[in-house]
Amino acid sequence: MKLKLMLLLTALLILSGCSSFREIDVTEDGETRRIATEDTNEIDIPAEPKNIVLFRTIDPGNASLLGYDVSAVNQGIQNNQTVEDAFGADITYLEPGNIESLEEIQPDLIVTYSPDEYFESYQNIAPTIRITYSTGIMSPFNPRVYLTQLYYLGVILNKEDEANRIGDEWEAETTVLKRQLNEQADDQMALVAVQHEDGYLMYNEYMSYGTEAVYDVLGFQMDDAAKSNLENELFDIKQPQDFSEFETDYLFVNVTNTADDSIREAFAHALDIPAEHVILLNSEDFITNDLISIRNQTEFIIDALNERSE
Repeated sequence: MKLKLMLLLTALLILSGCSSFREIDVTEDGETRRIATEDTNEIDIPAEPKNIVLFRTIDPGNASLLGYDVSAVNQGIQNNQTVEDAFGADITYLEPGNIESLEEIQPDLIVTYSPDEYFESYQNIAPTIRITYSTGIMSPFNPRVYLTQLYYLGVILNKEDEANRIGDEWEAETTVLKRQLNEQADDQMALVAVQHEDGYLMYNEYMSYGTEAVYDVLGFQMDDAAKSNLENELFDIKQPQDFSEFETDYLFVNVTNTADDSIREAFAHALDIPAEHVILLNSEDFITNDLISIRNQTEFIIDALNERSE
């Protein structure tokens, strides 16, 4: 849990700025591309990388969606179903900063989050790109941060047109998914929490753990008091009773054991909502916010909500 918390603390700092991700040039032999990024500036990378290491949680699923194989990913998503389905047993899980194991892989491209304390060490091994989890005001998918991240990876992997196509199709698909709900969520309040060893964290929109599915795709609203709390106390550990100061109709709680009814009962009592309105999510599968995961998460939540309304 500590590894995953540190991962989210560094990878999910949401900033805003103009998008500058673009290809600048390609060598005459077509083997090397020079691209500009928002964080790493101009960098030369292989035109067709064969040995990619991705340390950001969002990138493996998106790479698979763009048709790329991956050699290694962050150890923090070792049990994620999307990664297992996409890459099987061949994928290597790496702890960030494990330089010796990284060198053994011999990557030709590394993509990591920003900031990353190991960035300079990675650069000594292979071309390394840092990406801030943000959406630029010039992004074609603003404010959907997760689609902007798909676009960024598309630029890196020379799949920009494919990323744009997938993003456009997804924006249409969200309408279809939302209509599958028996009861629409636009006038319903919801909160998203993540189990931690000392309590629970409350998560804002576009911060993974199902927040994209809940707030963006399905259209649940967030209480103004909860928004204010997240602005001032992001990543503060809370107990179930601390959530009682926020208005909500549903609570989605990411846990390691979805069969633990005591969690559901504790939140239902604290928030004075029906126990069936506290929906437990598998944190291992909901940690990532790549497009494959978000689709799967949305479908799971739709099924769970419809089952409770029948």
